[in-house]
Amino acid sequence: MLQQPIESTKINWNIINALRGLAALYVVVNHSRGQLFTDAMDYAAKVNPKSSWQWWEWVNMMLMQHTSLGQEFVILFFVLSGFSIAHSLSQNPPVGMFYLRRLIRLYPAYILGLIWAVVVFAIIRYVSPDIFYNAVETSRPMRDYYLDFISLRSIINNLLYNPGNGYLTLQYWSLPLEVIFYLIAPFIIRSLKWYGIITIALYLAGWVMNGYNNFSVISDPLPFQFLFDYGIYFWVGVLVYRYKDYLLRHFSLNKFLIVLSLLAIFELQVILKGYMFNQVHNKVLGLIMIVFSFIILLGALKHEIRIPWLEKIGRYSYTLYVTHLATIHIVNAVAYHYGYGFYTIQVLYMWYIGIAVSLLFAYLLYWVAEYPSTKYLEHRRKKLSNTIS
Repeated sequence: MLQQPIESTKINWNIINALRGLAALYVVVNHSRGQLFTDAMDYAAKVNPKSSWQWWEWVNMMLMQHTSLGQEFVILFFVLSGFSIAHSLSQNPPVGMFYLRRLIRLYPAYILGLIWAVVVFAIIRYVSPDIFYNAVETSRPMRDYYLDFISLRSIINNLLYNPGNGYLTLQYWSLPLEVIFYLIAPFIIRSLKWYGIITIALYLAGWVMNGYNNFSVISDPLPFQFLFDYGIYFWVGVLVYRYKDYLLRHFSLNKFLIVLSLLAIFELQVILKGYMFNQVHNKVLGLIMIVFSFIILLGALKHEIRIPWLEKIGRYSYTLYVTHLATIHIVNAVAYHYGYGFYTIQVLYMWYIGIAVSLLFAYLLYWVAEYPSTKYLEHRRKKLSNTIS
């Protein structure tokens, strides 16, 4: 293993926030396009034949083809989590204090996301009662999904950070994986070499058991998903933080080559996922995303690349992540109310509205839970610093 240099690079956490903002925004784009537009073939058959498409229709369809990497950009979240948690634990806090800070930082916004889902079910029932009480464009009436969501079993599982296949919270599949990492992080980071060996061995064992396919986030046990599929991404983040000084000194790509590399890797993933893997996320795409995450993280830190508007989104990226899918369904319900369909929406620009509405509601909801939590933690940190000094 590499030896950690004595000096330590100071991290500009605004840059990390921008990368979180990028990951969250892309996931929102992915879900908004998926929920608020039917597909190109249906559009061509029922709205405008391909032979008659204008340039702007072709541009939109091309953009839509590049919105399929939602799960891949969650991997960027995992790498950033490993990086950030490694920094938090580099200060050697008591384990109990580390857990408490994680709980205060994340749990209130998580609970708000669950409450928001219930509120959105009520909005759908009011705006589009036909969808709520009947299986119009869904396999079951929305009311069934709602009753499942508020059942005692689901409530307990959700409160224990073990969300099921919630209709308005499907993106929560990644949250228990984060929690598993937080629980083991204080212990594994102290033995990074052995943890890396074990992580790689388990990841390779996953290939043996399941090929390049991941275990199902719906039916397979959470430990299987973490150990054999996703744990390696957190480890990569920890590794990058541990050896950031060495890596940044030897990172040789300039800004132009960084952008060019990222675009090429992004395009490769779009092509592979769409034309080779039938839009199914898997380990091959995950490995490619590790390279993408490595370049964008080190490149942004090396060259101090600042994108202020992404940094702002990054500040409320967690709230955006836990609330956006439910918010998109508000747009679905309104679209159905005015006759555009629920999932068979053939309006080319409706998904842009979904992105904007998701950002707006997430920003407003951020002030309810995530902002107070972060401010409370900042207050505790300052109070502790003053006490020590």
